[in-house]
Amino acid sequence: MIKLRLCEAADREQWVRLNRAFMEWELADEGFWNDVQKTDDEAFARIFHEALEHPELSTLFMVEEGDKAIGFANLMTIFSVWAGGKALILDDLFLLEEYRGKGYGRAVMEAIEAHAGQAGYKRLQFQSEFSNPKAHDFYTHLGYESEEMHFYVKYL
Repeated sequence: MIKLRLCEAADREQWVRLNRAFMEWELADEGFWNDVQKTDDEAFARIFHEALEHPELSTLFMVEEGDKAIGFANLMTIFSVWAGGKALILDDLFLLEEYRGKGYGRAVMEAIEAHAGQAGYKRLQFQSEFSNPKAHDFYTHLGYESEEMHFYVKYL
């Protein structure tokens, strides 16, 4: 049975391991993120602890099957005039490859939606690369609509 729960400080090693796997998977793609510097485990650990220290900005979830961590979701909070209040941005959602295509992603998204609704968020939003058609199919199947927008980024 799949479980989505808020991360705790004791989850650091698992969260770092899963984010490392996600980054390696993402960098293997010849897409947008190839120019991003690889983050070392110590930097990941600092990011993890900083996110936990700011729950008003960040929400980190661990995805588990039984007692095994099989994925994570990293989310951010913004205030949006267009949403009429707080909006939750799904920054990263990752499941280990052997757990994809089995309904776990749907269960995770439903749990995130339930969390967002209970916490008073007005909108859940995210972006997906054009080079990831499986993600497009998945999110469309769940009832999400795609908007034509450009995502701009400048690393400082």
